[in-house]
Amino acid sequence: MKKKVLFITSTNLAANPRLLKELRLMLEQEYVATVILFQLGNQIEKRDKELRTSFHEVRFIQLSALRTPIIPWLWSSLLEKSVRLLPVALLQYGMLSGAVSKRSYLLLQALKKLNESFDWVIAHNPATFYPALVASKKCKARLGIDVEDYHPGETNDPKAAGIMKKLMQFILPAADYCSYASPLIMKEVNKDVKGLKNNQLVILNGFNGDEFLKPLPLENEAIQLVWFSQNIDVNRGLENVIPVVNELYPLVELHLIGNLKPVFEAAYLKNKTGIVLHPSKSQKELHQFLSTCDVGLALEPGKDLNNQLAISNKLIASVQAGLYIVAFDTPAQTNFLRKNDLQYQVIGNERNLIFEALTKLNKTAIRKHRENRFSQGRLFDWHHIAAPLLEVWNKES
Repeated sequence: MKKKVLFITSTNLAANPRLLKELRLMLEQEYVATVILFQLGNQIEKRDKELRTSFHEVRFIQLSALRTPIIPWLWSSLLEKSVRLLPVALLQYGMLSGAVSKRSYLLLQALKKLNESFDWVIAHNPATFYPALVASKKCKARLGIDVEDYHPGETNDPKAAGIMKKLMQFILPAADYCSYASPLIMKEVNKDVKGLKNNQLVILNGFNGDEFLKPLPLENEAIQLVWFSQNIDVNRGLENVIPVVNELYPLVELHLIGNLKPVFEAAYLKNKTGIVLHPSKSQKELHQFLSTCDVGLALEPGKDLNNQLAISNKLIASVQAGLYIVAFDTPAQTNFLRKNDLQYQVIGNERNLIFEALTKLNKTAIRKHRENRFSQGRLFDWHHIAAPLLEVWNKES
């Protein structure tokens, strides 16, 4: 009899690449998968529908995060606002979860209708941590929690951070494993949640190696820089880079990939000298495009504690594509680059430092060593990185 897994997310497939990769990995292991997720009504809804359609063998239970139907939305919103007014010391499991997100309540209501057994329940995103615990007990399943980020460090609100810490202290010890997207995130969570005795797994945000093309010879005169994200917006590290590129072009050319926010365009892209704008691409298209570039920019600005501890998707993808790396100096990025002996420069987020770094880029050397860097990048293939997950999933309870 095939094993069964229940994934729970408070977003959707398009907005949750780690869940998407885990889902594919579970299907390769011949698990039968059910996914509870949300309709978000944003610009990636079309992409999410395409993804769900591609998984013919997966059962999807889609809940609404929109204002319709009105009653569940209104009730969950009132509950969220009410529990957030209470002192953190008075909040228990369900109340903590409701204070993190109203989608927690919507998930709990949906789980009441789910009457079947599973081998695994796996949570993605903080709003799902408590509902996943409830589901694992109800369905007699083992519990996995993809903590991924350091969520208390994503906010400057001490009360919100306190709520998140307390929720983790309640839930994480009950899981069979917890996974994290960087070693420093795991270390910080383990400071908050003392004595975790379950499996603690660092699972970097690597991608399937076959999505990346072997580097081809480049003939562009300008050194090709690339930066990508879901949105091209403020507080992403671009503010000081763009004017430097404007000044240095045609020595360097910067490709920006993502949904361009009009406010950002008006403030920073009036002068597009040396800037090439691209709309959002599918993951595979993006990864293949990287093979046409020289330098991947990892511009995490260290805007909050989580940002300082995170190793971004763009950094890992650039390494897998064989790009030379120019990264801002955050603890996680610097540690990762040094530990893995990659070809890179770490710089501060100041115009003069960025100017100096980009001016000193050696185009001949960068292009000469592309194949060597591409070979190094194979170490971060998702199937290699995810081996500890497979070991835990397939171990008999």
